[in-house]
Amino acid sequence: MPDLVRRAQEALNVHPTQAGGPDAAPSVRRILGAASTVATGVAELRNAGYGTGHGHDVVRSGLGARHARLAVNAAKLWCEFILDTLSDERAPWRRNQNRS
Repeated sequence: MPDLVRRAQEALNVHPTQAGGPDAAPSVRRILGAASTVATGVAELRNAGYGTGHGHDVVRSGLGARHARLAVNAAKLWCEFILDTLSDERAPWRRNQNRS
């Protein structure tokens, strides 16, 4: 998952190591990096057996509704930013696309 997150952000020119323009502001870069970390954390939580995606036959305990909301909202943060970037006519990836 970390590789997929990185590649998606790089393709849209919003990876914290390559961001330019307003996305290059230190605070925005920190948020972009944190969003990447959050997306990876959600995948790690799922892969640790707390999600249902890997067909574990033992139900894990210890996580509650607040953890579910945390995971959903964390995933939503990254996904909404990527979708907003895709639809933004002034997004960095569009400038690079027009140069090709």
